[in-house]
Amino acid sequence: MALYYKALRAQTAEAQHRLLANVILHTSTRQYQSIRQPITRRTLLKLGASSLLLPFGGSASRVRSFCLGVIADLHHGLAPRAMERLESFMQAVRERRPDAIIQLGDFNFGMPESTECTDLWRTFKGPRYHVLGNHDMDFATKDAMVQTWQMRGRYYSFDLGPYQAVVLDRNNLKTGDGFKPYASANFYVDASMRGYADSAQLEWLRAELSAADRPIVVFVHQGLGMRTSMPGSAQAIEAVLEQHNRSLPSNKVVACICGHHHIDRYVHKSGIHYLWVNSASYYWVGEAYGRMAPYTRALYTFMTFHADGLIEVEACQAGWEAPTPQDRGFPRAEELTPYIQARRLMI
Repeated sequence: MALYYKALRAQTAEAQHRLLANVILHTSTRQYQSIRQPITRRTLLKLGASSLLLPFGGSASRVRSFCLGVIADLHHGLAPRAMERLESFMQAVRERRPDAIIQLGDFNFGMPESTECTDLWRTFKGPRYHVLGNHDMDFATKDAMVQTWQMRGRYYSFDLGPYQAVVLDRNNLKTGDGFKPYASANFYVDASMRGYADSAQLEWLRAELSAADRPIVVFVHQGLGMRTSMPGSAQAIEAVLEQHNRSLPSNKVVACICGHHHIDRYVHKSGIHYLWVNSASYYWVGEAYGRMAPYTRALYTFMTFHADGLIEVEACQAGWEAPTPQDRGFPRAEELTPYIQARRLMI
């Protein structure tokens, strides 16, 4: 909207009149449709200024921003000091008091030993959201995890203030006769079979996107938007998002937030901001290099979704516990990121 003000200052009086009339028509036609008398330039400037305060989705009821606490890939039951890391996040949540919190998958195993993790998560009294990750089904079925975590479903949508959030489930194997849900670690197979959203889910996604009355942010565990070991399953979802954006002039998919890869990555592709949120706990360097390379502290972030089209991602910095990936001789050590970088994403 700042661009409108800049353009306005640069125009003649007549051009200002036309520009502001355009803004009003675009952002708030309903608000002014009852006006019948001629509008003076002074009145138009007042109306234009007020219309510029509306959110980019066009509804004055969603002017406020929305703060979301985000944590990914805690790996309770596997990662060292997982409860300590979750306690660090929950303490930050108590201090920041976000509107909601979300975990991006690979949270815990849904076993009796996982109760301490789930119970701590539930101490936040605001809305709490879960995304299913592949390792959440290492010992359990998907239906069991949905029930244990009290999820709305394995995929669903929720209110993100000025935006609509859509949560997806990529935890399906593609088989010769359809799709098979992840369960009890049945997904340790060829990568070309993994990470799919089933056909029913994609149909639901198309309908959900078409019905959206505001811009959309997608949350999913496995990464989209950048190269991975599962390109086929990723492209099937990206094609739906991009087709939706081509077909409508507004209420587009503007961002996709992922976990899974234990690294801080970002790209803007086909009009969509793709962000991979780093693990709270470690990077997996493989058996030959000692399996896990833990971070010195928990990584997490708070994202603020503003009504003017700005998404702010807060930084979180850690280091490596010894021995570091460099000390271990891990060949891609320089690519690793023991942090979450601050970002300002404009829609």
